[in-house]
Amino acid sequence: MDEKHWKIGELARATGLTVRTLHHYDEIGLLVPSERTQAGYRLYGEHDVRRLYEIRALRDLGIPLGEIPDALDGDVRETIARHLERVEQDLERQRRLRSLLQRILDAEAEASGHDYMEAIEAMTMFEKYYTPEQLEQIEERRQEFSDEEHDQFHRDWEELIAAARAEKEKGTDPSDPRMQQIATRWRELIDMFTGGDEKILGGLKTMYHEEGPEKASRGALDAELMQYVGAAIALQMKN
Repeated sequence: MDEKHWKIGELARATGLTVRTLHHYDEIGLLVPSERTQAGYRLYGEHDVRRLYEIRALRDLGIPLGEIPDALDGDVRETIARHLERVEQDLERQRRLRSLLQRILDAEAEASGHDYMEAIEAMTMFEKYYTPEQLEQIEERRQEFSDEEHDQFHRDWEELIAAARAEKEKGTDPSDPRMQQIATRWRELIDMFTGGDEKILGGLKTMYHEEGPEKASRGALDAELMQYVGAAIALQMKN
């Protein structure tokens, strides 16, 4: 039985990818079609489709495009297993969101603003950077604090960010004692959130790096202020 082949447009439509993406994969040698027609049109076979799945699965797992060729040398079953684990984590996040929405719906009184904020947070980028287990840890830490303490935590951040911005606008050097005091408090508040867990801290740093400070902080920080505070913290890390 002859192996089935797909033209580039057919493959693009079947997978939801763009023809431009497939062209790019071909140009960089990531996915070169196994055959071509006499007229020179690309033809993709079953093996090419399997390789395309691996490429997309690895991208979904966060592997940079430049590192995928080396990753493709492994067993496809390992890629499928990792992809399945990621899907299960996503399903767990959706389960958590479902439970939260059901709780809001079942509430006898009108849901609080805090409930709605939790729902928004559950739908946004925060979920992308932590495993379900880490999210559980974060939730457990949140429950250790009363509503008043939780509100105070947010007020402390607002005041600290305002203080850092004021020092930046005055041209205060990051090594100045006032900025060093701000940097110390900054690290203390981060520790309150992470509980000293290095992996949760790593997820936080990745989120700010990939999303950018303004989006990650929902507008509270901009890149320049983050860089300014980062310079003050870096001085402490050297000591």
